[in-house]
Amino acid sequence: MTRARLFERYLLREVTQSWLAVTVVLLAIMLATRFARFLGDAASGQLPKELLFQVAGLSSMQYLIVLTPISLLLAVMMALGRLYRDQEITALLACGVPLTTLYRPVMLLAAGICVLTAVMSFELGPWAGRTADRLVADAARNNRYNPFEAGRFTDVGAVNATLYTGQVSSDGSEIRNFFAVQRLADGRVAVVVSDGGGSAADPATGARIVTLESGHRYEGRQGESAFDVIGFDSITVRIPPPAFAELSNKRKLAPSAELRQSEALPDRAEWAFRIAVPISVLILALLAVPLSHVRPRSGRYGRMVIGVVLYLVYSQTITLAQVWIANGTLPPMLGIWWVHAIFAALALALIAKQAGWRT
Repeated sequence: MTRARLFERYLLREVTQSWLAVTVVLLAIMLATRFARFLGDAASGQLPKELLFQVAGLSSMQYLIVLTPISLLLAVMMALGRLYRDQEITALLACGVPLTTLYRPVMLLAAGICVLTAVMSFELGPWAGRTADRLVADAARNNRYNPFEAGRFTDVGAVNATLYTGQVSSDGSEIRNFFAVQRLADGRVAVVVSDGGGSAADPATGARIVTLESGHRYEGRQGESAFDVIGFDSITVRIPPPAFAELSNKRKLAPSAELRQSEALPDRAEWAFRIAVPISVLILALLAVPLSHVRPRSGRYGRMVIGVVLYLVYSQTITLAQVWIANGTLPPMLGIWWVHAIFAALALALIAKQAGWRT
């Protein structure tokens, strides 16, 4: 096996390992920031708690679509930059190994990642979003909403009330030591105190039907002594579930076949964006190779900053072009191709300059 082939295999392994590591780190950071939002939605009742990890896992598929291009750019620059600083590449090129030896393994990996990103962009990402939405909707239909937690106050925004339950059975069907404060539309408050009762789900709407026994209802204005008091042996109240959070823009969840056949400009814009992501993987890989060239005593992160800035300009220009397609400023036929053309030309110019360095 020639030196060039050995080096290509070595470089492919180095870049692949770097890409996997960078992707895992970026995905962990993204999930950590978003998981805090999911926890907030679960605490407020907007997201069923039992679906928290499933929704986070499905969301990770959508995040990977955005993270894959930048993770490959950083991985190539990190791997090649280290080899340049250690003068390994300089030594190989001095021995007559052609410059294309750097590009073949990088573009081979980029081609595989491009296919993977296309599958995620066209199919897996939208499917994951639709699945997450369906899980949340099914949770509401399956009546899993239960506002009662033993020893805790719970806000129920749908009825503008705060509930407290001293004891709750394991299946949620029995409650004890019930207390509720409801803020009425006319500024008065209603307080309900009960020894306990039963709780059941309405299979049609997911609301909780609560039957309270042996209690009193107090109604009046805060700060006044004149309260209306009503005693009851049994009373039934209905507590509607909160409106569950929509997890994503519906157009972003539409099947690709539906977007491709649609004539609506926003749909064409979304379709153009889904095509743009895997193409950007190839162009960023081309850009990364000449950008990773550093001198032995150069700073370690100077070129990395340039690469990140170029990625930000590239991605934001793609987003801007998508908006222009959606509002009719750009024709759908032109799409986002002009953005790719600009950055592909930049990549070729840098490659030509790098070839000039060799000569």
